[in-house]
Amino acid sequence: MEPALVMSIVGIVLTGLFGLWNLKITVESHQMKKDEFFRNKKKYLQEEFDKRPKLELVSYKKAMDKYGYKADQSDIDAFIVPFIDYKIIDSRRILFSYDIKTINQNEWVNIEFKLKNDGKTAIKELYFACNSPQNTSVFDVKNDEYKIFIEHGAIQYRVSSFEEIKPQQVISIKVNFHKDFVVGNPISAEASLWLIDTYGNIWEQPLFFHHGKIYDSKQKTYKEFTEYTNWKSIIKCFHNPELWKRL
Repeated sequence: MEPALVMSIVGIVLTGLFGLWNLKITVESHQMKKDEFFRNKKKYLQEEFDKRPKLELVSYKKAMDKYGYKADQSDIDAFIVPFIDYKIIDSRRILFSYDIKTINQNEWVNIEFKLKNDGKTAIKELYFACNSPQNTSVFDVKNDEYKIFIEHGAIQYRVSSFEEIKPQQVISIKVNFHKDFVVGNPISAEASLWLIDTYGNIWEQPLFFHHGKIYDSKQKTYKEFTEYTNWKSIIKCFHNPELWKRL
């Protein structure tokens, strides 16, 4: 075999081996960067979780045998009332029916929670929402608008507070019911607290009315937050009952 031909073949082989070596280096480098990205992401998520806000139970008072409502300085003052029926008017409107006696505050009972932000991050927005949107409304009773909503067949699903809750700060939540329409669930949480922290992260904590318990905070998406608390999202389920399966 001619020396020139031998050298040519050797050159081709060496070029091929060099190319394979470069490819191996490139693949390994890409994998290292990918691994580093996921390590950093995991570390970031862990740091976010560690400094998350979380409300812990300080005290719990159940006054189901003492009738009457008294306004106080509760951070959340909610009235939970089931609706009896509903009528679809058109694609945008639904009329909900309530027992009119439910607005009589002299026949209300309540449960009070005191909760402390035991996390490392402040809460800039707090939302209280009931977990039975198929048959229950939640109204803010710090003003009398709820009476108009009930009388005119409207619906609400959350009560909000926009006062910042700093770490270690204690807040109070009062949940009111009419004595004849007390909402309860022996198995699962009747309500959830939705927290939006100062970084814009969203967290949910299930709240048990009649057991005086609250579960730890779990991070949620904005889509989940609106699906479970915004009446504009939930109202679609009455038009299309199949959508209830997503909740």
